[in-house]
Amino acid sequence: MAGLVVAFVLVAIVCSRVLELRSATPMVARSDLVVSGSIIVFAFVVVPLILQRTDAVDPRRFSLFGIAPRPLALGLAVSSLVALPVVALILFALSSVVAWSRSPLETVCAVVGGALAVATCVLVGRLSSAFASLVLSTRRAREVAGVIGVFVLVLLAPAVVLALSLNWGGAAASWSESVSSTLGYTPLGAAWALPAAAAIDDPGAAFLSFVVAVLTVAVLWLAWRTLVSFMVTSTQRDDPSAEPAGLGWFGRFPSTPAGAIAARSLTYWSRDPRYFVPLIIVPIVPILMAIPLLLVSFPPTWYALIPLPVMCLFLGFSVHNDVALDNSAIWLHVVSGKRGIADRVGRMAPVLLLGLPLIGIGSVVTVFLSGNHAALPSVLGASTCLLFTIMGLGSLISARFPYGATRPGDSPFTQPQSIGSTSAIVQGVVVLGTLALSAPSIVFAILAETTAADDLHWASLEWGVGVGVLVLVLGALSGGAVFNRRGPELLQASLRS
Repeated sequence: MAGLVVAFVLVAIVCSRVLELRSATPMVARSDLVVSGSIIVFAFVVVPLILQRTDAVDPRRFSLFGIAPRPLALGLAVSSLVALPVVALILFALSSVVAWSRSPLETVCAVVGGALAVATCVLVGRLSSAFASLVLSTRRAREVAGVIGVFVLVLLAPAVVLALSLNWGGAAASWSESVSSTLGYTPLGAAWALPAAAAIDDPGAAFLSFVVAVLTVAVLWLAWRTLVSFMVTSTQRDDPSAEPAGLGWFGRFPSTPAGAIAARSLTYWSRDPRYFVPLIIVPIVPILMAIPLLLVSFPPTWYALIPLPVMCLFLGFSVHNDVALDNSAIWLHVVSGKRGIADRVGRMAPVLLLGLPLIGIGSVVTVFLSGNHAALPSVLGASTCLLFTIMGLGSLISARFPYGATRPGDSPFTQPQSIGSTSAIVQGVVVLGTLALSAPSIVFAILAETTAADDLHWASLEWGVGVGVLVLVLGALSGGAVFNRRGPELLQASLRS
């Protein structure tokens, strides 16, 4: 209910802003309405692919009713007019009609353009929803598509922030007019640009926008009718080539307790969204960090040294609650009598297989981008220290203080409800402890850059590798000992998550 109220308020604010454009110049109104309308059409394309909700009017639900594809496609399209997003779109279109009601010709063009825009959004939304339910039928496909969508949105965020932060001055108006003029000849904005072309007395542009808008609706209708016909008359068949062959990771690791656990962990990391989806945060965090730093004119050559250590920190953080993600499967480790050190070492395998190449290749790329080849030892030392230290602390903490985690089969974007502050305390202790133990290596690296003392770069490498390896070994040994002593408690905690 609260969501509906918020949505209603937002729609009311947008519509009031559109109504205010009635007193604006035609060029300003065209820039605002065509750009915003194009964004709305684009949203009807991508939002169903990202949200991937169950479609209540999926054409396959009507396959047993004997309805012909053409009337079924028309009925499903018309029924979409009562959906809340489409109702909001209709209100936006009506507001645009009022904004363009300055003359009879503009009013007629606004009504025709609004109707074509609504038809375009309805059809493209139906196509996108049907495509998502047809192609993204498996949980893994849906999760991967959702992750890609979120990743793309995050990548677009810095560009939007930078664009808003720039002082465009007088060039802003001409840039906006150029964008709206271009969008007016595309399927995204042609319908919205029709009354604008009539307002500025450009019959050629109005005719071209009308043709593009009509052809867009016609093509979308043919595509929608064809897709409905295909979905109600075809059956899904399993692909025999999709069946796994061989032992996978179990055939590539030695037949030892640690090797078996490493193979199981790598299998989870490659197949379970709860494991591979959080890896998306590893390259995203440096991108988000770059936004405020670039806005305050932080030197790019200095910032080039930061992303690799940050990625190592977040990559190693993934093992801090690995036991809880096993849920009931942890009983295999408890009842089989496997030593805790084998469990700790096996769970480190995916992070090490990803982290070591990341450090090796990333260090070379880092010093190349920064143009500071003397900083290579510091980058290696700080990155290794952060990765190994947080893995060592995580190996101990995950055995001693597991907390509630997402259950197997659930979406990785959901988190279970937990009582108390255990999760926040555990995460804070792991991160702060890692930063404290890695401080000498990081401080030596900073001093080497500020004082131009190359010997401090090597001191950073020695301290980083030494402290990192020491904490990693001690963490694995102590975490293994805790695992041996608290096996039943770990099983109980995992089942409670």
